[in-house]
Amino acid sequence: MAGELTRTGAIARKEIVDSLRDRRTLMVMLVTAIAAGPLILLLLVNFLGSQLDRSRPLRLPIVGAERAPALIAYLTRQQVEVLAPPQDFEARVRAGETDIVMLIDENFASDVAKGKPGVVQLVYDRSRDRARASIDQTEALLRTYNREWGQGRLLLRGIAPEVANPLHVEVRDLATAQSSGSFVLFMIAYYGLLAAVMGGMAAAIDTTAGERERQSLEPLLVTPARPMEIATGKWLAVSALNGAVVFVTLLGFYLTLRFAPLPPIGIPFLFGALELGRFLIVLFPLTLLMSAVLLYIGARGRTFKEAQANVSLVMFVVTVAPIVQMMMQAREPAWLPLVPISGQYTLLSRALRGEALPALAVAESSVAPVLLTLLALFALSRLLSREALLAGR
Repeated sequence: MAGELTRTGAIARKEIVDSLRDRRTLMVMLVTAIAAGPLILLLLVNFLGSQLDRSRPLRLPIVGAERAPALIAYLTRQQVEVLAPPQDFEARVRAGETDIVMLIDENFASDVAKGKPGVVQLVYDRSRDRARASIDQTEALLRTYNREWGQGRLLLRGIAPEVANPLHVEVRDLATAQSSGSFVLFMIAYYGLLAAVMGGMAAAIDTTAGERERQSLEPLLVTPARPMEIATGKWLAVSALNGAVVFVTLLGFYLTLRFAPLPPIGIPFLFGALELGRFLIVLFPLTLLMSAVLLYIGARGRTFKEAQANVSLVMFVVTVAPIVQMMMQAREPAWLPLVPISGQYTLLSRALRGEALPALAVAESSVAPVLLTLLALFALSRLLSREALLAGR
């Protein structure tokens, strides 16, 4: 037993040393892991902050403002800055230079005097993201003014406004401040899942298909080490590198949300040391599983390029699964948390919402990854025991 552990440890050290020798690849991988996700998060948060700033105060060009003085007075009381419209306002809206323009109909006053609805036209281009805040704010103000005006008409006719509104809706939003920001923080869970694949991808392919192309795998196979010991040693080395990339990726988010100057957008980004630890615990079994699966896929590839193409399928599954799960309209089935990737994403989402992670739920989500890891290692050892592996068949 001691000899088996010694040989396995020696193989693991050899693979780690080989990976560390390629310093350029290692540095690019680590720098990308710690910078890419936080950079995107900073851009997203700053974009939301800029959108929030654009919504206050509202600057609204109005054509025919003199035709509806009561409406203009209401908008002014709501801190809306009424502007004179440009001559070519439609062209400016199409070009994105103006977010929205209001047109008050020429017959507005006469229609209102006759008891008819006054016509107000809004000109905007909703396909432009930067204009949506102004559009939504303008429409909300007009809906409020319309409701108040209608209630005033009813009062003038001796009718209680409640008659036209028989239903009073009271809202109780149970979302916490942290759970409200979980959609923005979705990318932390997403990048954590991706890091569990990308962290060991290059090393897994290089230590299997790459060594076979360089003809450095054969000397390893003729040593006294058995195939399972070789498979386990390579797996430990790739898992160590994979775990390091996952940790660095999450550490980048932690440092960004803790120390970076983020604009106030009403969401407390709670991703402290506790959440970082929870993420590492949840992703640990997935890190081990992905390392074993990538090694098996790399060993099956006849060439380095073929192994890369096969690994891309795993990358596709890990990329798409969280997005599909997030967009599911129906309630998630009870068995879904037991499925690898889906189970980890479910737990990560709960952690982002500030919910507790029961030990039983963490253990259940780890069962399938552990079993599949053992199965992948067994399949990898069977491949390494075949002479046809060195012949590229």
